[in-house]
Amino acid sequence: MNEGNSTAPFGDDQGRLLYDLPLPVLVVGAKQDWPLCYANEAARHYFDLAGEVASMSWQALLGNADRQALEAALAQQETTTASVVCQGIDGQPPFEALLRRTQWQGQAAWQLTLAPLAQGTRAGNEPFYQQLFNTNPAIKLLIDPCDGRIVDANASAVAFYGYPLDTLKQLKITDINCMAPEEIHAGMARATSCQQLFFEFRHRLANGEIRDVHVYSGPVLLREREYLHSIIVDVTDEKRYCAQLETYNELFHNLPVGVYRHTADPRGHFSAANPAMLRIFEADSHRALFSAPMSGFYYCPKEINRFLTDLERDGAVLRRPLRLRTLKGRLIHAEVTAYRQTATGGDIEYSGIVEDVTERYAAQVNQERLTHLLDASPDIVSIADADHRVVYLNKAGRELLGILPEALSDALTAVHPLWARRLIQEKGIPYAMEHGHWYAETAVLGRDGEIPVSQLIVTRRDENGDIESIATIMRDISQAKRYQAELEYHAGHDPLTGAVNRNRFIDLLVRERQEARRNGRVLSLVMFDIDHFKRVNDTFGHSVGDMVLAKLVHTCSALLREVDVLARWGGEEFMLLLPGTPLAGAVTLAERLRRAVEEEDFSPVPGITSSFGVAELGLDEPESQCYKRLDEALYRAKADGRNRVCLAEPLEGAGKRRRVQ
Repeated sequence: MNEGNSTAPFGDDQGRLLYDLPLPVLVVGAKQDWPLCYANEAARHYFDLAGEVASMSWQALLGNADRQALEAALAQQETTTASVVCQGIDGQPPFEALLRRTQWQGQAAWQLTLAPLAQGTRAGNEPFYQQLFNTNPAIKLLIDPCDGRIVDANASAVAFYGYPLDTLKQLKITDINCMAPEEIHAGMARATSCQQLFFEFRHRLANGEIRDVHVYSGPVLLREREYLHSIIVDVTDEKRYCAQLETYNELFHNLPVGVYRHTADPRGHFSAANPAMLRIFEADSHRALFSAPMSGFYYCPKEINRFLTDLERDGAVLRRPLRLRTLKGRLIHAEVTAYRQTATGGDIEYSGIVEDVTERYAAQVNQERLTHLLDASPDIVSIADADHRVVYLNKAGRELLGILPEALSDALTAVHPLWARRLIQEKGIPYAMEHGHWYAETAVLGRDGEIPVSQLIVTRRDENGDIESIATIMRDISQAKRYQAELEYHAGHDPLTGAVNRNRFIDLLVRERQEARRNGRVLSLVMFDIDHFKRVNDTFGHSVGDMVLAKLVHTCSALLREVDVLARWGGEEFMLLLPGTPLAGAVTLAERLRRAVEEEDFSPVPGITSSFGVAELGLDEPESQCYKRLDEALYRAKADGRNRVCLAEPLEGAGKRRRVQ
């Protein structure tokens, strides 16, 4: 697992244990600034996190009081566990942060488990692990590390061990683990201290059957007690398979597929191989095969890196297609099965099977390459022959367009709107037949109307130069167009209020002035803001202040024409652009807006009012000069008692700007 990333939950043992917990869990480094190392899926959902978290500040996720309390607890060097009651983030219930010292990737760290509180107490009606156990298909046990008692088990564990749940909870782990009790307790101690989180055991089922298991076990806090949360993986069949390979040596040597074992050192070498391995890799002898480094057999580093990563994570990889090289440099296609094992001396080894599927692969490629690739494509792909008959339509095309008429002209009529069909017939196909390809934006007819597509038409000629086929590829770009429209909207609008932003307003003003000069239309501007808005934020908080701003914009927008433009000029200050509106009309509208704001209910804030400055923009007046006149008019409205509309002075009467808060 990459540090700080919980999207690959089983890259290490500790991450595997924390990933499925239904409670939010953070891991922070035990350093001066307590860097955020990890967040499990529940924490990502709780704090609305995305992507890598290692570069994030966990302190920024919490309020000041919660952050200070947690930092104080983390700074206590002598404690190994602690708990801090926190108020939580906006919209989330309060929680109790359970702090526990741990190790993360070999470094000292703190694990913060966030347990929600209900009315000031722990929500203990249903233990948190109940959801964890009942919603996960893995075999899971909760064990008391003090005496090995099985505290709880999920449905998968009940089915695996064959005991009723009540009976299973009366057992100790020593009752089902075939290892000596003292060795089991030693292992639990290592798991509790996070010194070892992965174990290989043999477990006895209720019917007496012995099963080989891999156990991932680590500590969790529950009701102020520490338990071991264990995930059990049954590997009996895999181990039996490997044992059979050793038992039936003759079969091993006569198998038509390659059977191997190789070391896990950085370079790696084969240490065992049957005769089929020599044939597959074109080796003259076992010595030649064993002396070659494993890296020489890999054709694609990315493929083998993924293969080895999965093998380290899961312990086994089954029938993975890989491209390999023989000792003579020939490319072969193979299906490889591999198992990760611990040798007698404690070294890690890999063993498995290699099947050369080069011939089968070539046959499948020759037979299925085109249809497989095209049917897997989300794009619409169709092919017409030299006689302009539609001979192929891929899966995406069939699902969207249905069965097409055989004649290409009829198919174009069925698929495209009239304007797109004419473009394709008159320009697209003729250009592609002359130049080999043609590309443009067209559209197809969907169930709900036109769907915009990017369309490529490609012609293919035979050895005589005659047209052999006409193929087209169409990609749905409606989502991209929606994204583009959304981006354009967000670039020009204030995210809080929905009003246009200052930059967008200035652009629209320039455009409207050009239109006004051409048509001789008048143009008026209105500047207004909220009276005593600082008191609102100071008294009720910024969240209520944000509500007031948004509601004011909603109230004013309802009184505007479609051509009018309302912009958030800055903070609580707004600007109106009124095309074709003379000064008198702008004053009338400003008065209507003033009354609407005064009469609007902004609970819990009482009595919101606003002050207005109104000006008619001169034909050649610089915008900056008009802004200055508006600002001075707004100042007079403030100075005269607020909650009023004031006209801007004529151009020659504009003075120095002052503001009344």
